[in-house]
Order: sequence, then structure tokens, then C-alpha cells
Amino acid sequence: MSAARATRGRLLAAAAAVVAVCACLTACTPATASGEACDQSHKRNLGVVAGSTANAPAVAVPASASTQLEEAGKTNGSVTVVVPSGTPQVMGTTALGSSAQDAIVCQNDQRTKLAQIGSYIAGLKASAPEVDFLGAIDQAARDLGSDPMGVVVIGSGLQTTDPLNFAGTGLLYADPAQVVADLTARGLLPKDLKGVTVYWSGMGDVAGAQQPLTVPARSNLEAIWSAVVKAAGGTLSLLPEPASGSAAAGLPAVTPVAVEAVSTKTDWSHPVVIRNSDLLFTKDTADFSDPAAAQKVLATLVPAIEQNGKPVTVTGTASKDQATDNTADTALSLRRADAVKAALVGLGVPASLLQTAGVGFQWCGWKSETDASGKYSDALAEQNRTVILTSAGVGLCG
Repeated sequence: MSAARATRGRLLAAAAAVVAVCACLTACTPATASGEACDQSHKRNLGVVAGSTANAPAVAVPASASTQLEEAGKTNGSVTVVVPSGTPQVMGTTALGSSAQDAIVCQNDQRTKLAQIGSYIAGLKASAPEVDFLGAIDQAARDLGSDPMGVVVIGSGLQTTDPLNFAGTGLLYADPAQVVADLTARGLLPKDLKGVTVYWSGMGDVAGAQQPLTVPARSNLEAIWSAVVKAAGGTLSLLPEPASGSAAAGLPAVTPVAVEAVSTKTDWSHPVVIRNSDLLFTKDTADFSDPAAAQKVLATLVPAIEQNGKPVTVTGTASKDQATDNTADTALSLRRADAVKAALVGLGVPASLLQTAGVGFQWCGWKSETDASGKYSDALAEQNRTVILTSAGVGLCG
């Protein structure tokens, strides 16, 4: 055996030994039922695309992504891990669960694997220049079986290789429908995403030499990936926690994607979503905790609103936070929409081009705020705290 093959064998063996899921998984019968084997009858498999790259914060597994890993582990399924290098690295497939014939041993096996996965994923790094999410997703979705758990992607979404090279001229602001048409015509959509949910964490969050995205740029990036996943037969679900921090040191180079300082190319045929993590409202209020930072975010929308020339509705949405009545949340979300409107008017947008609404937690895009165990999760609730801008005739969910 050559030295290269031997080294590759050791790497794959090491990967198989540690790849698993995160935090507190119980995938078998209760611990008191010693002697009963883990249920192997309906395994559901998961793909994971993750690995630190030079244009995004160093990878960590957020709580909402851990939920998907946990669910796959409960079925004793497997996980396939792919690093989105310019040439995607398939790290291998390994069982998330256990084949133990005793329920307590099964629990212990799975907990061990769950403890390992966070550090394993955090240690993954790109080995080749540039970034290829499309190819990595395609690889991760292969052989998931007839009832897949889905594919978890952790990364910025700024691919810098063909056929979805955002470092190329203008692609970040391209019409999502045209992007899909091109990929379809060339037969380059992922082949195995039919019926698969792609859970994406950290889309649009960048670091290193990559210039931060404006709200219009982030919105169009999300719209492009949503359209690509949908065209391939899947569904895109954006996970709520933003990625932050610096890029890992010593990684292969990634070409920065040009971001227009003031974008006038916002596509008003779909909603423009501003996350609470960008606006930073003080909890349970309509006050910006950092008005200057919020103003900087909103300033990127001013020319696009003015160029649109049509009234834009600013709609606030809220988390449910286990409430049974939507009255207070509707009022809070309206006050937040009014605060955004006031800030935009202060930046020079004519008041006549802006109207406001608040829907609280009762709207088409509301997402569950409980984890797999049925426990309320503030991290999941955060995804429902947004302000959405829509032009006439465009719904909150596109």
C-alpha cells in the first residue's frame, strides 16, 4: 500500500471514529428498559456540509442544527460529512446511533458520539482554494435513503467556483429564476434533493477578506439558494442563529465576492427579510440597542426603495414565546415596523413610500419554537423575530 493510500485510510478511519451528533441524544427505549435493543427498523440518514473556509467565521454547530443531528440519531441513522472546499472533500459516512442489544449501552454509545461531533465539525477545514457548496450538497445528499432526515449546511453560501461562482460579475444580484434556468439547462442541479429539506446555518455571514453583505445582497443570496434547492426538488430552511467571529487562520485562499456599497438592484419580486440579529432590538421593546448599527444596515436599503418607486410595506413579525394570545405580539411587531420606518425616513426615504404592519406570530412563515423533545428554544424562536419589506403584490412568504 502506498504512503498516500495509508494516510488516507488513517484519516477516514479517524473520521468514522468521531463523526456523530451533538448533545444529549436518547435514541432508544428508556434507560430503565435494560435488555431491549435500539430500534433499527426505520433509520433516517443525514448529510452534513461543514468546514471552516477563509471567507466565513470558523465553523461551530448551532443549537438548531444540533436538533437535526439529534433527530437522525434517534433513528440510529447515519451521517455523511462533506467539506465545501473548492473541490468538495467527502469525509465519509458513519452511524449516528448504536447497534447495542441493551438500551442503557445504546444510550451511552449515542451520548459518546454526540459529545464527539461538535469538536469534530469545529475541526473540519477546507483543504483546497475556493468554496463549492453546490457540489458539496450534491455529494452529501447521495444515498440518504427513501426517507432522509435532510442535509445540514453550515457556511456563508458564497460559492466561488463554477457553475455558481458569486465572485463572478453580478451573480450576487442576479435574478434567481435565471440562475435556476441556467443550472437546469446545463444539468447541474443536485440529483438527490427530491423531498429533502436543506437546513442552512450562517448563510450570508462572512469573515476574513470578504466584505460584509448588505441587506439586499443577503436577501438575494437567500432567494437564489432557495430557488436552486426548490428546483432540485427540495426545501430550504434557514436556521436562525447568525455565525460570528473570525475566520480560522491558515486556510486556502477564497476569492472575495464584490458587494455594492449601495445596492440599487434589489429584486422586489420577493420579500426582503431583515433579521433581528441585524437590527438588535432590545428584548420586548421597539428600541434599537445600537441605533447606529441599525441605521447602517437600513441605509443599504434606501436607494433600492427609492428606485422601486412604489410603496413598500414594512411588516414586523414576532416570536410566540409560548404565548396563547397574539395581541401583545402583534402590537410589539407593529411598533418595531414603525421604528424601522422612522429610521428609513430619517435616512431620506419619502414617508409616502412606506407603510407598516404587524402580524405577531400569526403569519405564513412562522416556524416551530420547540426542539425535538418539545422544549421551548429561544434560539429557534429567534428565527421568527424579523422585519420584512415587501413591494405591492408580494406576500410575506414570496
